[in-house]
Amino acid sequence: MGGPRKAGPALNYDEPVSLRRMVLLYPEMRRKELTWIFLLLIGLSAACQHGCQCSNFVAVCRGASLRSMPILLDPRTTVLDLSDNRITRISGDELGLYPNLERLILRNNSLTHLREDVFAAATSLRVLDLSSNSLLSLPNSLFQKLRNLEELVIASNDVQLGSESFAGLSSLMRLSLADNRLSFLPPAVFRPLKSLKDLDVSANKLLDMPASLLTAVPGLTRLDLRRNLLSKLETGMFAAQKELKWLDLSENLVGDIEEGAFYGLEQLQTLNLTSNQLVRLPGNSWPLPHLRVLDISSNLFVSLETASFDSLPNLKYLNISSSRNLKSVQMAAFVSLASLEWLSLRSSALTRLHASSFTPHPPLVFFDLSNNQLKTLPIGMLPYEKIATQKLGDNPWTCDCAFRSLRLRPADSVVCLSPENLDGVALEDLGECVLFGGLLIPIVLTLAVLLLAVVVLLLACKRPATSKSRAFYNDASLINVLSHKEYTFDRSSTPYTQSEDSSDSAYESPTSVLVPRRPPPSAPPKMTSARMDGSLPAMIPSSHSNNYHDAYLIPTSQKKGKIDTTSLWQIFKLVPPPRHWSLVWSIRPGRNPLLEVRI
Repeated sequence: MGGPRKAGPALNYDEPVSLRRMVLLYPEMRRKELTWIFLLLIGLSAACQHGCQCSNFVAVCRGASLRSMPILLDPRTTVLDLSDNRITRISGDELGLYPNLERLILRNNSLTHLREDVFAAATSLRVLDLSSNSLLSLPNSLFQKLRNLEELVIASNDVQLGSESFAGLSSLMRLSLADNRLSFLPPAVFRPLKSLKDLDVSANKLLDMPASLLTAVPGLTRLDLRRNLLSKLETGMFAAQKELKWLDLSENLVGDIEEGAFYGLEQLQTLNLTSNQLVRLPGNSWPLPHLRVLDISSNLFVSLETASFDSLPNLKYLNISSSRNLKSVQMAAFVSLASLEWLSLRSSALTRLHASSFTPHPPLVFFDLSNNQLKTLPIGMLPYEKIATQKLGDNPWTCDCAFRSLRLRPADSVVCLSPENLDGVALEDLGECVLFGGLLIPIVLTLAVLLLAVVVLLLACKRPATSKSRAFYNDASLINVLSHKEYTFDRSSTPYTQSEDSSDSAYESPTSVLVPRRPPPSAPPKMTSARMDGSLPAMIPSSHSNNYHDAYLIPTSQKKGKIDTTSLWQIFKLVPPPRHWSLVWSIRPGRNPLLEVRI
């Protein structure tokens, strides 16, 4: 029989108790026995380690300069925050002390490597944050046992991924790989993530995002691709993302959006394309019926063309600010934006807005045109009085009467640059505009006098001309004037006729025979001689007139085409319709030509 067992060193309860210290004090005891003793001591102690704050199974040890994981906490702890410490390693045994742990925050420590079995006992974990460490790789089976994990954050490391890096994470809903300098993603890396909803791969060096990668996660509702090196959005790139609602492509190098690039994004509500290299918009290539927020600020647009935002009926927020090359907005550029409420064109180079840029008018409540090169705004472009918030400052406004009549209500200070007498004057300090600088009454009187003079001149021109007056019309113009709707061509007589008492030939112009058809008279008309006193001329005998009731000889001049228009007007004024008439010229060598009017 051996002698009495040698007593071990007494345990000082005034000193911090750790499992490592107990192993050193009692090397002959098995680790399992020491663990139970340790747990018993924890139960008798305050159950919170120095540097931590504990309550309701939540232990916050943030910024406590810890170099290892605390092991003196309540074993029922569910939340453990170890961020902003100096921890270089964690072990499976240490995590096994907290079987109920659901949330573990190891952000901003000095971890460089994780053993593949480190999380084997932490099967209750739902949130794991490993961001801002120095991890270089992830073992293939690292997360194999974390079937309940819903959120994994590995941002701000230098991790390179393998095809099996996320094996076992069938319940994962949010994954952050931001700021890892990733330039390549294995084709099958996301295949185990059947429940993934939120994917963040921002701030990496990705040159493209193949559609095959995103096909493995069709349930995504949020995708963050900002601050990468994407230069093109290819056709069908997001075809599998039927449930995506939020997409951030800002701060890339995108200069080309292929037609159909947004095909499949029927549920998308927010799209961010700010700080890219877009020169033009895809126009009617926006198949985004539910889009509500669109940010395309800080791009290279020169002009917003017609229908630049077609097929966006539910868009409410549109940011085009800081487009340093944007100088003009074309007609109907914002057509079909029937729901637009917030619009910013701030800090661009705008010099002109088309009067029909907003047709029909959207229900704007916020409109920002500040810091541009605008001198005026088109009248009727928008219902300015209905826009609650207007920002128009830092523009070289010309505060003429047209501009002041818009009745703008800017929320910022609007200072006039011109006219010269208003340079530097705030718009709100200007009174009612005096049209034409006080010259309105003289101008109106001058216009009235001119109008009266025109009326008098017209009346004078319509007075009957004397027999010595020069005719105002030649034969062609007069014939056209006397043509009325009720007249039609009479083709009953031949174009050429011959007088019985002379060898003179006469041509009857078809354009002058615009008369209604009617049967010829039963007897020749009564013939008299012509009179020159301005009254109705007398009838004359003529072989040309046998098919007409009356014939009149109109006095003519030897000057070609000049006739007594007064007599001709009298004929058609006194003879009631329906008139049956024609004009016949008789060319007589050496004598005045004859103009015969047949009625």
